[in-house]
Amino acid sequence: MRGSPLGQLVPISGLDERLQEYSHFAFLPSPLPDEIVLSGVTWSHVVEASTALGRLQQACSTLPNPRLLIAPALAREAVDTSALEGTYGALADVLEARMSDERPEKREVAEIRAYERIAHLAFRWVADGRPVTVALLSDLQGILAEEAVEPQLDPGRVRQHQVVIGPKGCSVYEARYVPPPPDDRLQAGLDQWEGWIGSPHPALPPVLAAALGHYQFEALHPFGDGNGRLGRLTILLQLLTSGALSEPAITISPWLRKHRDAYQGHLLRISQTGDWSPWVGFFCQAMGTQSLAAVDVVESLNEWLLGVRQELNERHWSGVIANVVEDLVNWPVITSPWVQTKYGVSAPTAKSAIDRLVALGVLEETEERRHPRVYRAKAVIRAVDSL
Repeated sequence: MRGSPLGQLVPISGLDERLQEYSHFAFLPSPLPDEIVLSGVTWSHVVEASTALGRLQQACSTLPNPRLLIAPALAREAVDTSALEGTYGALADVLEARMSDERPEKREVAEIRAYERIAHLAFRWVADGRPVTVALLSDLQGILAEEAVEPQLDPGRVRQHQVVIGPKGCSVYEARYVPPPPDDRLQAGLDQWEGWIGSPHPALPPVLAAALGHYQFEALHPFGDGNGRLGRLTILLQLLTSGALSEPAITISPWLRKHRDAYQGHLLRISQTGDWSPWVGFFCQAMGTQSLAAVDVVESLNEWLLGVRQELNERHWSGVIANVVEDLVNWPVITSPWVQTKYGVSAPTAKSAIDRLVALGVLEETEERRHPRVYRAKAVIRAVDSL
């Protein structure tokens, strides 16, 4: 990246994790611009992504129950954003873990659930008017660090150690990318990034500003761990604070996971070439595709809910069974004891509601024979899987 128009190489030295001395260079990105030059094709991608986001915003604004988008989207995002960082968990296991406040037995599921928690926190803080800052992200990173599979350095604060990006355990010389050193230059870069994402940029549509903001965050790599997950969460926070979206309804990580190599490659090539167009086009393709996918999901869930409601009405079934159906979008994996606790009903009443929903094909028992028995709303989970 020597001679990059978007930053400079700065010398670094010290001891790595293996206590071996190194003397090398790190990349220090320049401040983000208020205007950039893009190819005509890339600008068309920006327009298409902005239009798709507008359709999603319209779907959100007309939705009587925002959970039809938010709950499925967040569950899928949690699984895929974690998978991009090497933490793999089954969606069904994550959904099942949501029924209990206890820590999941599987470390991977616990780490994914931690992402769900920080996302909910971030959405609430932003809705309450808290700006997106490094301090906010530090608070979130501390929560992620508590559930990390491996011990963390500098949890809950900007890193005080040098990090490298590359194969696990690689040396600074083997790294694909070396972020800025943990000194006043990193802090200055973060201060500039924070001020940039918190300021209006009339020449930059929100989707384009999100693309630039994400690159800069990942280039600075402010934390010892969790930068990818926090960076992708910040994309959504930028769209919410800019007013491009009113609800956190989009999932970008499933698409990025399918195109992992291209995702990582585009981010690296910006620093190498200074050409924003390939990355912005790629990012806009992800945003446009996932925005339209979210619209399709809400339409299919709405149609499914209307159909189930009609079947309940035809059978004159009401009370707890109707309440369970309304909540299946948010809680598509349930047990009889969970229904008892959530709705304050007896064991026979909970079992009766579940049995009737199984008979209708709304619920099905999981293949694993467990006690208590676990049931899934297959239509909801199928919709989530399509995001």
